[in-house]
Amino acid sequence: MLLMGSVIATKPVVPLSPPLDALESHGHETLLEAQGVDDISADSTEASGVVTLSASNGDLLPTTVTPTHYDIHLRPDLVTGKVSGSVAIDAHINEVTSRIVLHAKSITITRVVIYHCGTLLASVGGDSVTYDNGELEMATIQMPHVLQPASVQVIITFMGVLCESMYGLYRCRYRDRKGEPSVMLVTQFQAKCARLVFPCWDEPAIKAEFTLALSVPSNHTALSNMPVVQETEELSGLKTVYFARSPKMSTYLLAIVSGELDYIEATTLTGEVIPNSHPPQRAAVPCRVYTAAADIDKVQFSLDTAVRVLGLLVDMFGCAYPLPKLDLVAVPELEAGGMENWGLVLFRTVRLFITSQTSLWIRQKAVYVIAHELSHQWFGNLVTMAWWDDLWLNEGFATWIGIHVTDLMYPEWRRWDHFAIEDRQSALSADSLRSSHPVLVTIKGSADIDQVFDSITYYKGCSLIRMLSAHLGTAAFMAGVRAYLNAHAFASATTGDLWAALEAASGQPVAALMHSWTTQVGYPVVSVDADFEAGSLRLTQNRFLHSGSAAPDEDRVLWWVPLGMVSSECAQPVPAVLHGRSGAFAIPGSSRAAWVKLNHNNAGLYRVRYSRDALRRLAASASVLPTADAVGILNDAVALAISGHVRTSAVLDMVAAFQARPPEFVVWQILGAFLESLHQTWADRSPPALREHIRALARALFAPQAAALGWAHRPDDSPLVARLRAISIPRAAWAGDALVIAQALAHFERFYAAPAEPKPFHHDFTASVFEIAVRCGPVANHARVRDMYEHSARWQLSEDHRMAALGAMACSCDPDCMWQTLDYALSDQVLPQDLNIVMGFMVTADHRSKHVLWRWFKRNYQLLVARLGEASALLGHVVSTVVADFASPEMADDVESWFADKHTAAFDRTLPQSLEFIRVRAAWFERDQDDVRQWFDDAYASCDRLSSPTTESCDG
Repeated sequence: MLLMGSVIATKPVVPLSPPLDALESHGHETLLEAQGVDDISADSTEASGVVTLSASNGDLLPTTVTPTHYDIHLRPDLVTGKVSGSVAIDAHINEVTSRIVLHAKSITITRVVIYHCGTLLASVGGDSVTYDNGELEMATIQMPHVLQPASVQVIITFMGVLCESMYGLYRCRYRDRKGEPSVMLVTQFQAKCARLVFPCWDEPAIKAEFTLALSVPSNHTALSNMPVVQETEELSGLKTVYFARSPKMSTYLLAIVSGELDYIEATTLTGEVIPNSHPPQRAAVPCRVYTAAADIDKVQFSLDTAVRVLGLLVDMFGCAYPLPKLDLVAVPELEAGGMENWGLVLFRTVRLFITSQTSLWIRQKAVYVIAHELSHQWFGNLVTMAWWDDLWLNEGFATWIGIHVTDLMYPEWRRWDHFAIEDRQSALSADSLRSSHPVLVTIKGSADIDQVFDSITYYKGCSLIRMLSAHLGTAAFMAGVRAYLNAHAFASATTGDLWAALEAASGQPVAALMHSWTTQVGYPVVSVDADFEAGSLRLTQNRFLHSGSAAPDEDRVLWWVPLGMVSSECAQPVPAVLHGRSGAFAIPGSSRAAWVKLNHNNAGLYRVRYSRDALRRLAASASVLPTADAVGILNDAVALAISGHVRTSAVLDMVAAFQARPPEFVVWQILGAFLESLHQTWADRSPPALREHIRALARALFAPQAAALGWAHRPDDSPLVARLRAISIPRAAWAGDALVIAQALAHFERFYAAPAEPKPFHHDFTASVFEIAVRCGPVANHARVRDMYEHSARWQLSEDHRMAALGAMACSCDPDCMWQTLDYALSDQVLPQDLNIVMGFMVTADHRSKHVLWRWFKRNYQLLVARLGEASALLGHVVSTVVADFASPEMADDVESWFADKHTAAFDRTLPQSLEFIRVRAAWFERDQDDVRQWFDDAYASCDRLSSPTTESCDG
């Protein structure tokens, strides 16, 4: 499943850092001793960062009865919302029992009949079934007598309902072939929602085969994991569609879509090798993309991408695509960005609707998302984590594969550089909190499962895979992955199983190397004390915390740290490793080196704190550093300033040094995001003059860049130049550059007035033009952008630009427009999945808008809960978006107090992290407010470069 988040952003802002990719002599035991700690109990987790993993066995079903095959028939009524169904389950009774316990929620079992070899063993009615309607969500079927171990068939009839939120089996709004509003059927079973649709053993390790029959309107196209084998017409305009039997899989991967859909198709040679074929040839697998008929011309790029990705994955994994077909479906209402159901992969429409008008960033994102979800067809579906504490096996690996495959297909996009400034920073930021969790996470209860679909699981998991693959070498790493897939095909596995396969392939002690990285909270900062005359380094590792230096009882974990050292005299990284608390190393190139850099290419998951002299030398050489290394230095410097390891003025000094580099998208993205984060943190508690000083510095950086690059893409522009242009214009406008704002307003007026004419600007700027028009233009532009959102076809807006119009509505500085937009977000005009787009834009629109949002949120909280569902993961994402950007102790106390009497089970991980973010940001301001003020006073006293043409801004 794709990590949830806004599907569109013009200038990502990550909360506390720039945004939003050799142990031969050590045996396993020795290395574990070097990394581990002793005498740590689970109760000391928060302070020490050490977690004792334990299964939440009370939440697991008993193993007295286990299924091998489900034969399901569902009859949903799209009008009444009721569902009738039956399931015949082939099962093993493993020990003597008088009851059958399985999962069932929001369904009523009416009859249970059990057969053994055609002989009736038991038959009971619904009055013999009891339900745990709490967190366990189990049903217990009491038998009239004891059942002996045997193979049986359990036939259950039941009644249920279509879900109101985007999980289980639910109605999804769309437009039918006539263009009329209608509803389609969609399922979302991950993580624990199959139990909402039929009684089952709803745990990932309990795999079984599935046969499905579905009774739906006769004008529908019905889809599931396997191909259709038969359709029969019924009375009253219905038909029953029968699907082929699936291989063994987990319940959360079963899927259904039914609606008036069209498709385009291609064939891939990705199936099993055809026997006796010379040369060996793989069987053909049809690949289709389904969508509503009116949108069929928008999905050709996605089909072409899926075909390319599937071929690459088969070659990489050395393993055939496991099913006889692959369908991708564009779903208008989907909680996550994508869902990897085996053979029936679902995507939000914005991820598949890629046209000539789609912005480059959304096109890049679409390729990554398709690669991510298709990699799950092997890593997650063919081999599944045994329990949700190993979720990172699915999602961390799929994130790595998604980026790796995207990089293979489009190396000019430099996808790993972008990972370094957004996703990796998101993981580092979250994992520097005391309220973080390990990659191998203890699941506190079933309500906790959805919350671990987070940046730690996805992006820290990906970063660890990247670090390990770089250490082992990609060839050895993929050899281990192939062995892992072959050994555990159609079964479940754990992190230990993957480590064992990688150890066999590489000869390295992988489990020992990765032990602390996966079982402990946090990561280290490596302090560098350099003696360039002697050509030596003294390195020390300590746990990094955003709130400051870790106390002794928080700093007992030691990590295996691959150093990846380069210098001015040695461009190839030296494969040295820091094992213990500290160590002495030679500078590559010895005393000839003018500078030394650790963590080449950001391959390792840690931060580096350089001594004053070492950092000065790196800054002086900023223009010649490789891009990835420049990114690492800047990101670490910002994080170290926020945590108090260095002064913020030191980062401001670095801005000029890195500005001297040839302009690069990733570097300028960091510079811009840092200044916006500084402004957001300082805005509420600083005088207007200082806020304007910060914006003036951003203006001095980005206004000349925007003027030089202009609004028109050139034929010889690389994708990275195009991305640089696309961020420079909105950054210059945010900073108040009069010229850029005037140009954007003129473009908007022409576009709005003449929708039939060609767009007067490149589509990469559509989101920025909308946002600038609402923030800096007349109040009437708010209603105009809303008009564009509601009637996107009139202006020929692509799906991502329709979402951009929605987000732009939240950028108004007019309080009345803010309230109108927030109320509008709860109307039927905005899908529940898109609520967070509105809130995400409003939080960063203006330093006052987040306070308006908080007041509105408190007033409308119950409506939000009703719309999203109290157990919805979307609710947790909304809570985080609404509160995490505050920056004062008073606001932290206000948020904490307000939620004190609320039911927070759906976000009881997210809320403490958000509160910690607020307090960290507040401490940053309190510690460095004088330092920042003095830096800007000195800058204005020494030169006038911060003065440039500006326009009145709503920032105030």
